[in-house]
Amino acid sequence: MNRLNEIAKLAGVSRQEAEDVLHEYESNVSEISRTRIMQAAESLQYRVPKLSSKPAEKEYSIALAVLDDSSDELENPFIAALRKYAEVYCLKQGIHIREIIRRENISDSKRMADVDGVLVIGRVQDGDSEAIEKVSRQSVVLTDWDGGAEGDVVSIDLHQMTELVISHLKEMGHEKIGYIGAPNWGETLKDELMKAGLLSEEHLYLTDPHGTEGYRIMKEASQSGSLANAYIVQSSVMSLAAITALREEGKRIPEEVSIVSFYDVPEAHYFAPSLTTLHVSAEEMAKAALSLLTDKMTNHRDTPLKMLVPATMKMRESTASK
Repeated sequence: MNRLNEIAKLAGVSRQEAEDVLHEYESNVSEISRTRIMQAAESLQYRVPKLSSKPAEKEYSIALAVLDDSSDELENPFIAALRKYAEVYCLKQGIHIREIIRRENISDSKRMADVDGVLVIGRVQDGDSEAIEKVSRQSVVLTDWDGGAEGDVVSIDLHQMTELVISHLKEMGHEKIGYIGAPNWGETLKDELMKAGLLSEEHLYLTDPHGTEGYRIMKEASQSGSLANAYIVQSSVMSLAAITALREEGKRIPEEVSIVSFYDVPEAHYFAPSLTTLHVSAEEMAKAALSLLTDKMTNHRDTPLKMLVPATMKMRESTASK
């Protein structure tokens, strides 16, 4: 099977649709299908044409609302990657970022006559949507958790991610599967584990998604003798901390405990062992969000659109069959 057929199959589209998108031919392929095609191409390491740097016909100015503070960006490299790619493609498309809004000053934000729209990056909390609307009615949320978001949203497909990783671990023979991470993701994972008949609540740790928590929890679980066969950990930072704790307790990875991280980062190859991850393209998400925002700014579309971007597994050395 040639690469285009593989990409089409993985993305759930026709070969012609995959070819049209990858070679930038004119087509009526939806934004959701385009994102799936680009995600599939990236996962199969298919060389795709670079996005044209031709500016948009109209020069737009936007505000960039970054709703995770600096410490969250350090703990969650995925949010930092979303921002990086958003800024890159704003530059390529001639979209000027006129204002940066942070959570600490969002309540002071006022409508800006020279801003055409707002790109929101991060997790929307109560009151954020009202504050953003004061800046501009044209906005798109780019996030890894869409629980509080309204209007146009581009987010990871959390249900698909959890189904995928649980299915892989189950096929590898793991029956005791744990989780370390934020409660909102944990509740979704809990539901999927229940559906799979693998729920062991004593192995689920719903906590702040910080590296120190990954270390503390895995250290305590090791010392108490209550380790699961495999753990799904919310971030690469927490995964590294968990691996460090297991090693200090003399546990072998992956022979005794397998580790999977929800976030794929370039450094995952250099972990020891290299880290099995769930990969979602931050670049494609940022491009899709800017496409939706440009559409809203141009056409003043009222109908909200929601795009969930699927994940692929990156199997590395931190997981093994039981």
